[in-house]
Amino acid sequence: MKQSLLRNLLVLLLTVLAVQQGWAQGTTTSSLVGTITDQKGELLPGATIIAVHTPTGTQYVGPSNAQGRYSIQNMRVGGPYTVKISFVGFQDFTRDNVFLILGQDQRIDAKLGDAATQLAEATVVGTNPRSILNAERSGPITNISTEQLQQLPTINRSVNDFLRLTPQASPISTGSIGGGNYRQNNITFDGSDFNNNFGIGGNLPANGSPISLDAIETLTVNIAPFDVRQSGFVGSAVNAVTRSGTNQVQGSVYGFYRNQKYYGTNVGGAELPALNNVSVKQYGFRVGGPIIKDKLFFFLNAERSTEDVPGQQNVASTAATGPGSYGSANNITKTSAATLDSYSSYLQNTYGYATGPYQGYNFQNERTQVLGRLDWNINNKNRLSVRYNQVKSNVPSFLSTSRSPLGSFPNTRSSLFALPFANSNYSTEYNFYSGALELNSTLGSRIFNTLRATYTHQNEPRSTNSSVFPFVDILDGTGARNTTNGYTSYGNPVTSFGYEPFTAGNLRDVETYSAVDFVTGTFGRHTATLGGQFDLQSTKNGFQRFATSYYTYNTWDDFVNNRNPVDFALTYSLLPGYEQAFPRFKTAQYSVYGQDEISVTDRFRLTLGLRAELNSYLNVKEIQTHPLVAALDFNGRKIDTGVLPTNRVLLSPRLGFNWDVKGNRTLQIRGGAGIFTGKVPTVWIVAQSGDAGLIQITQTYSTVGPGLNPANVFSGLPGFANGVLPFSADPNAHRPTTQPTPGTVIPSTISATDPNFRNPQAFKSSLAVDAKLPGGIVGTLEGTYNLDLLTAYGQNYNLVNPTPLNITGYADNREMYPSTNQTKFINPLNNNGRADAFAGNNAFNAIVLSNSRKSGYYYSITGKLEKNFRNGMQAMVAYTRSDARAVFDGSGDQLLNTWSGNYIVNNPNNPQLSYTNYVAPDRIIASLNYRQRG
Repeated sequence: MKQSLLRNLLVLLLTVLAVQQGWAQGTTTSSLVGTITDQKGELLPGATIIAVHTPTGTQYVGPSNAQGRYSIQNMRVGGPYTVKISFVGFQDFTRDNVFLILGQDQRIDAKLGDAATQLAEATVVGTNPRSILNAERSGPITNISTEQLQQLPTINRSVNDFLRLTPQASPISTGSIGGGNYRQNNITFDGSDFNNNFGIGGNLPANGSPISLDAIETLTVNIAPFDVRQSGFVGSAVNAVTRSGTNQVQGSVYGFYRNQKYYGTNVGGAELPALNNVSVKQYGFRVGGPIIKDKLFFFLNAERSTEDVPGQQNVASTAATGPGSYGSANNITKTSAATLDSYSSYLQNTYGYATGPYQGYNFQNERTQVLGRLDWNINNKNRLSVRYNQVKSNVPSFLSTSRSPLGSFPNTRSSLFALPFANSNYSTEYNFYSGALELNSTLGSRIFNTLRATYTHQNEPRSTNSSVFPFVDILDGTGARNTTNGYTSYGNPVTSFGYEPFTAGNLRDVETYSAVDFVTGTFGRHTATLGGQFDLQSTKNGFQRFATSYYTYNTWDDFVNNRNPVDFALTYSLLPGYEQAFPRFKTAQYSVYGQDEISVTDRFRLTLGLRAELNSYLNVKEIQTHPLVAALDFNGRKIDTGVLPTNRVLLSPRLGFNWDVKGNRTLQIRGGAGIFTGKVPTVWIVAQSGDAGLIQITQTYSTVGPGLNPANVFSGLPGFANGVLPFSADPNAHRPTTQPTPGTVIPSTISATDPNFRNPQAFKSSLAVDAKLPGGIVGTLEGTYNLDLLTAYGQNYNLVNPTPLNITGYADNREMYPSTNQTKFINPLNNNGRADAFAGNNAFNAIVLSNSRKSGYYYSITGKLEKNFRNGMQAMVAYTRSDARAVFDGSGDQLLNTWSGNYIVNNPNNPQLSYTNYVAPDRIIASLNYRQRG
């Protein structure tokens, strides 16, 4: 027996090694399993099981083995199926209306009657596609069916609206599920990567709408799937499959519309201004059918949406007191209309720069998406599916409130203190392209193979209505002066104008090529899976903060009268002719895995698996060593911007179980434990290329700080004369007249990755009890627990060690840093961009992506009740209690922000465990939907 199993596993291994490999794939199919016996319980080997997918006529055939068990893999999700079981000398058994769940085995156990007697009732487990009482289930999972996608209400028609049906999902952070933040999931459609891999924005690409709801067949959310085929997350795995055509031509035409009348204006007793001129339209169609009956099928979907919504909701004040004055309504700003009108006129008359309006304008969003799919039943042993979809959209946004790496203002650029101009806003094109090809084959009566190749392309350039002009912040003059003609603090913004500081040449572009092959075989009580994966990912980033130059002025008078700015910043290319540089990096990931699902008894099922992953960072010319930085010492540590993490294998062992306590599937205990490996957003790593100061350089100059003044901050900049750095409408006026040689100037912020850095890992476990309660209700009590093993976060290597306050009689003994750049940084920079411990007055942040081994954790306890009524009604209610601690929440659109934006009490390089901002302690969800049958 053991030799036979080993021989069969060897066959599986050789089959896998003969085919290509792939990465972090999701599941796309379902399976049918069970045991065949006679009425006395004797096993019936050699019985024939035929399952026919009724809508397409697709037929799946499998025999029962020596233990009377059968397993048919790689079946189409959904249904209905007609299952026929036959054996010589026994009456046939037929079961209609069988539905299969994505990524799960559907069990049908049958007892066949002798041919001379009437066939007795078969024992069937889990024929309801959403059944919790299923022998194949171990970890927390939420299944969302086609009917739910069609029937449950949704405002945005986004996948995220339905992910909220997961009890462990967070209502306070969209896409945060199972103890992970929105970046820590792995989302796949038809096995292809649908993640926002770059990491700026939400959890999904294409601004949260990479695919139309009308193109989705079903989706599942796994918090802790102990199936080793699933990886790439420490939060949850979201898998979905798209619709397919059938033997009947079926379709739908749909449209949705809303205007300002559909928006409420009262929140918590506070009355908000009514919206004006809102128009949201969404319309599309889907159609599917046969090209060749029972053989070749097509499905098409197209959708178009437009939004015309108010832009700036705040308005400028028009009076000093009374109606129209600041504070007389909750959207009237301190900045007056007369002031802004005069500013706009001055800029137009003096520089020919058009600011655009500051209020009363709308944003126009638009999105077009299409999807096409072909399914081909080549023969009874091979089935091929091909799918392509694309999304092209344009979404306007308000200007960024960030000034990183410069210090922040007391209030943001857009608040009741400030009103920026419209041409300083920007738009992002959210373009997304995806293709998937999958071949499912039956290699023998008990061996099944899946081969899949996928491609995704996330392309997101930015634009603005502004002409090329420096970006300028005007403050209200309340910034405190120091004793050297500099400042100790910033005032509040009044307005902002110019070319949005992060938009010039901005591009987010990620291409992912994946291939995967895995083989599944059934041998006695064992169902073994062996597989391999490969993924190649290429990231290209255009990010030139302050590329058109940036000025902060303490007052409008300072700007008009050409006095010194408070801050100045500029990014410029080091390529020949100042041609824009595009930071890049590439990574490849290799994985192999093996798994055995063991039916230890008819009531106890055990799953054991092991996954090994190797992440390899490939060499690209944009990743280079900065010689001046490499020569520096950071309290015994070194930084080499030309070195990426070394290759190392990460192991993910898994174990899951399911116990049918009574043997009649009315009470089951299930659970498991394992290690899961996630990913980090590529924006954090591509920064090593862009921020090293070798293909482009960012230099910032600030007069805010003890002892700082324009003379010791701005001197050396082109154009600085008579103690003044004058404003110029030419963005390059203060760019070096001779282009610096790469590696001769250190930028104010560099980004690097620790050579020992590893992708995040977490230990995840769950334990649940499911029971059939009176009245046909199914109840679940489930607990989950996550423990962080490796966490990604940023460290600033160039900070000196802080010291406690140590003030006698003063209870606050927090660690503090020196107040000046010269004493706060180990290697401060002088005005020539060189490390200078004696004359360095400029900040130098050296941010390194690192690992923390501090054990953050997450736990949740969920109680859930579900009931399916005979009249087509479905009801569910769940309560979840959760808590989580972490050293870092995983936020930050720049690597610098992972350090500077992390909430800490003492040393930001040594953050302590604290509450996360993406887990709600208490959550109740309920759903009720009804579909009329007929």
